[in-house]
Amino acid sequence: MATKKTIGTPVKKEMERWEIESALSTLKRADEIRKDPKMMGHVQKLAQEQIKALGGFVTSSKAPARTLAKSPVRTLKRK
Repeated sequence: MATKKTIGTPVKKEMERWEIESALSTLKRADEIRKDPKMMGHVQKLAQEQIKALGGFVTSSKAPARTLAKSPVRTLKRK
C-alpha cells in the first residue's frame, strides 16, 4: 500500500518565505521612496487627496484611541 505524503508543512514554509521576502522588498522600496524627494512629494500629495476623498472618516493626525463606546458586560444569573 502506498503512503500518502502530506504537502502542508513544505507549502506553508514556502508561503512564509515568500511573505518575508515580499515584506523585505516593500521595506527596501519604501526606503528608496523616502530618499527621493520628488517621489516623496508626489506620494504625500496623493495621500492628502485620498484623505480628502474619504471626508471625515480619516484625519491626517493620529486616530482616536477608542471609536466605539464600551458597553457593560451583562451576565446571566443562575437561579
